[in-house]
Amino acid sequence: MECTNASTQKTKTMTTGARIALSAVAGLVGSAVVTTTAHAAGFEKSIVWGGRSAGVAGIATPYMQGADALYFNPAGLAADKAGHTLSFNISPTSSQFKGPINNQNTEETSKSGLLTPLGLTYGFTPSESSWGFGLGAYVSGGSNAHFENVKFFGGESDKTEVKTDLQIMEIAAGAAYRVSDDLKIGLAWRVVMAQANFAFASRSALLPPFPGGTVTIANAKLSGLKDTEAAAFRFGAQYKVSESTELGLTFRSEVNLEATGKADLKVFNPMTGAVLPTASATDKDATARTTFPMAVTLGALHKLNEDWNLLGEYVWTQYSRVGEINVESDAFASTGGKTSLKTEWADQHNVRVAAEYLSPWPVRFGYIWTNTVTKEDHARASFTPPGPAHTVTLGTGKAFEFGEQNLRFDAAFEYTTTSGDVGNGAAAGGNAVGGDTRNGKYSVNAYVAHLGLTYSF
Repeated sequence: MECTNASTQKTKTMTTGARIALSAVAGLVGSAVVTTTAHAAGFEKSIVWGGRSAGVAGIATPYMQGADALYFNPAGLAADKAGHTLSFNISPTSSQFKGPINNQNTEETSKSGLLTPLGLTYGFTPSESSWGFGLGAYVSGGSNAHFENVKFFGGESDKTEVKTDLQIMEIAAGAAYRVSDDLKIGLAWRVVMAQANFAFASRSALLPPFPGGTVTIANAKLSGLKDTEAAAFRFGAQYKVSESTELGLTFRSEVNLEATGKADLKVFNPMTGAVLPTASATDKDATARTTFPMAVTLGALHKLNEDWNLLGEYVWTQYSRVGEINVESDAFASTGGKTSLKTEWADQHNVRVAAEYLSPWPVRFGYIWTNTVTKEDHARASFTPPGPAHTVTLGTGKAFEFGEQNLRFDAAFEYTTTSGDVGNGAAAGGNAVGGDTRNGKYSVNAYVAHLGLTYSF
């Protein structure tokens, strides 16, 4: 059957492409202060980074000192012991995404992606000084979900890819001041750099002559998206309540991002799966704008006795601040080159608990609960599912003394799982509200090995 109104079809499919490309950018900014190396809810899910803190569920705000404090809490740059610290951390990450994408709601499984985020930080506390300083660079987050050869209509000619390939890096410099024996404060200036490539699919329900709820598929690719923002900071404080209890507080500033790159749009004929050249576009300039919201972290460490440390931390991230994401590109001419995506995310809450058994080789273990940020009607297979996340961690570490020098090795393992079902209130044809979300189960499983070396001299 042929369409009797090619102009109407072209307009609707181009609008579809605009909507899908916008969906693509929903993950763009991802995790700038975050180290969610495997997934994203909003732009992040949980914060786990560094060989030492990863073993205790990423909790570091109340106690971290020296080089790594630049990332977790700049107040810790004013270390209790004068000298230099140089820290290297790497976190090989393997993740796999699952979820429905095609018109039959078949569950697709992504390739097993591998990321290797790393960081190098330096800290210096002068002798007989109340000051401390730090400088460093690190990959603070990212995501890698790649679905190959997705068959939207069940045929061979309409195969395409859906993917999220995201990396966030930071360069930071900070200083801390010891106000008293019990209180330290610090401030870090951050340069946030984002780069990403995306491929996404979107649908548009068409009126007759496409009967039976037949839909058109648009596939958009945003490539080479990059942005650098220097107007970012992190403030922190550490307070010793007693010899056995320490508190930490950090505030991360909001970052407004404007990433530029290229956009390609491919629209398929819903009856044959063939590409519609007149509705497609290639190599068009694209700009995506959004906000990476502020976050507040409050943590505590309590020395139960000589053998045990107990830790807890709470993180609030203002994702309700991101109500929509805006994109501009000539690839979406039917909407005036502009469009927006309603995200309507909820604020994110991380609750973390952990314990450390002290011995020559300590045993560290922890758990993180993260609430649902993505709503059901915005679920997509290449993003975090609409459900809470659960993370468990296990680690150890040991310091080796060489006179006045110290070499510390830390290692930890992290496993994160999250899933959510979409099906209630779905529209005809298997689409949830909004048209781009499919009925079915969405899930992500991620495995991370955290390794760290710290040299003190």
